[in-house]
Amino acid sequence: MNDLLHTFDQLSEPHRRQLLAYADTLLIQQKVRKPESDLSEWKKNIQSLSTWSEDDIALITENSKSVNNWKIPEW
Repeated sequence: MNDLLHTFDQLSEPHRRQLLAYADTLLIQQKVRKPESDLSEWKKNIQSLSTWSEDDIALITENSKSVNNWKIPEW
């Protein structure tokens, strides 16, 4: 810890501010992260979202074949 403080003291003021801003960013990232150990609740939430039926997928697949045939109006 003393080494870190010694190094920090050797930095110029702008570099100290830059280092503190970076440390703040790391702290925010650390707070935002959730434990990765149990994703079962997340999986339940995702599965409860609406899903596409086989008919929906067939319709999208069929329509995607004709996308290149669309006539775009010219100005």
